[in-house]
Amino acid sequence: MSVAKFGRYIFFALLFCVVLQPAWADIPPPSPDKPTLVNVDLKLEDINDIKLGSGTFDLTAQFGMRWHDPRLEFEPEPGRPGPRIWMGARAEQQLQQIWHPIIDVNGEKGLSVARVYSLSIWPDGHVELREKFSATPRFDGELTWFPFGHLTLSLTLTSAAMDRRQIEFELGELTPKEDLAAVDRVIHGNWVPEDVDWSVSERTRMVHSSNVYPQIDIDIRVEHDFLDGVHKVLLPLIVIALASWGLLWLNPTVQPAFSSPRIGGTTTLILTTIALKFVLGRELPVVHYLTLADVLFNVTIIMLTISLLTSCLVAAVFTERGADSARSLNRVIGRLYPLIYVVLLVVSIPLFIE
Repeated sequence: MSVAKFGRYIFFALLFCVVLQPAWADIPPPSPDKPTLVNVDLKLEDINDIKLGSGTFDLTAQFGMRWHDPRLEFEPEPGRPGPRIWMGARAEQQLQQIWHPIIDVNGEKGLSVARVYSLSIWPDGHVELREKFSATPRFDGELTWFPFGHLTLSLTLTSAAMDRRQIEFELGELTPKEDLAAVDRVIHGNWVPEDVDWSVSERTRMVHSSNVYPQIDIDIRVEHDFLDGVHKVLLPLIVIALASWGLLWLNPTVQPAFSSPRIGGTTTLILTTIALKFVLGRELPVVHYLTLADVLFNVTIIMLTISLLTSCLVAAVFTERGADSARSLNRVIGRLYPLIYVVLLVVSIPLFIE
């Protein structure tokens, strides 16, 4: 047997042994027969950049976990009865040598960034880990009535590797929570907090897997600022609607030259409305259904188009049939225009918004 063939036999034999070897965690949990209870604290520091287009928001928070590992018990030094404390990079190095929970932000866009602040181990084996993380989770909620309505900013923290047979979460303290004024200082943007809640739940990772992983669900219900919706969406559209109605008061039968600014002004209003919709694109949600803002913009553009066409019609009637016919038509249009505008809004809102 050649040396090369003998070497291949040895390689495949070693590979066979490695594949058949049972999988073991590098550091087993403190208790092999029951889950380790981990108490969790969370302090919300900053919530901003709520993006309606992508359905995400940016969150920064401090995260604390406490658990008991009897394997880490030690005799305190004389005169130093407190815990052993590691900070920053030294804490991260120490974590590589002990068992500790690994938390994953579920359903986020991209990857979260975490930084270990401190690691404390008490003589009786109690461990406390403090870290700070930033993530971009996705929010839930229907935006049908935008620029009004509510959203639920959801943050789900899941055990990354250990299932419920190895780890169990216990809620500690969430701050700020009850004080909505303090929550409002954390949330930046045109959103007002209404409620903050958190709970413990479980979930499976794979469809064909029976492993269930514990997780912590934080839900922050917010409402879009009413005044912001009024002055960014409603007020500009109301001004445009009134301006288009005002242009209809120009009587081209008295002075034919009025037909030019009337038609030109209406055309300008159409282009202004379309440009306003694009400018507010960052504020308007990108969803598969129509929102209240979409209906308002679309109805306004349709009515401006009707105003433009009727102005052209009045000018044509004045040319073909004279001033009396054009004057009567213009009077009817001026009276019916706001009524048609309101009726179209009343019909469109329940028709297109579920």
